Amino acid sequence: DNLISDSAVHPVARESVYRTLHRLVAKVVLRNPSGQLLLQKVKRGFFMGHWTLPGGFIDYGEHPRIGAERELLEELGVNLKLPDPIGESGTIVEGIDRCIVQERIFNAEGIDWVSFTYLVDVEAGIEIICKPDEVEEARWFDKKEAMSMAASLFDVEAFRTLLEVE
Repeated sequence: DNLISDSAVHPVARESVYRTLHRLVAKVVLRNPSGQLLLQKVKRGFFMGHWTLPGGFIDYGEHPRIGAERELLEELGVNLKLPDPIGESGTIVEGIDRCIVQERIFNAEGIDWVSFTYLVDVEAGIEIICKPDEVEEARWFDKKEAMSMAASLFDVEAFRTLLEVE
């Protein structure tokens, strides 16, 4: 990131790095006991003004599960440990590991995106506190409506794959 924004670096070098970095994101499908899925309408970023799953960029050296947990806490105030039955992220957390990893290039710039999306069942009445500068609102939708509202192709494919497996 520093190289890309450093004006002292030759533009060709900056562009080469920019176009060859994988953009890693972690997202979470929260499902309540009624089978509804949580989407949030975001105030900034690529999907500003649209409904998406909670999540965001993974920090350097951060395991995707940890990044997903961090993003949930930052955006929605939800402090949740994602299941990690074999301890991939460094700690064993009981539960069923339900994850999809997707990779796609979406635009003419050739930017490559890799998304790790986790499905987690939550209790009824989970408290959601939207971060005011990032999330306009969060709302529960049934699966069909969530699929039609989601702005990201990664989110739609995660719904199809993670929810059809069960």
